Amino acid sequence: MIEYRGPYAKIDLHGMTESEARVYLDQMLTSLPKSIVEVTISHGYRLGAVLQNFVRKKYQHKKISKKMISTNPGETILQIK
Repeated sequence: MIEYRGPYAKIDLHGMTESEARVYLDQMLTSLPKSIVEVTISHGYRLGAVLQNFVRKKYQHKKISKKMISTNPGETILQIK
């Protein structure tokens, strides 16, 4: 699910596998409106860090200019080019 708020968006990956998250993130980031400058990825961490590690360490996309660790360990913030 993706939620828009002005120039910000939030994508929820809860309940997905790493491969499902990769496909979903690719689709969502590719189709982002040009007005979006920051995307918060909600991946969780309490039931394991698979998605957290995937988003923070493995995932790459041409629209991502920077990854930032949120104060919430269940989220990662992406700055968009």
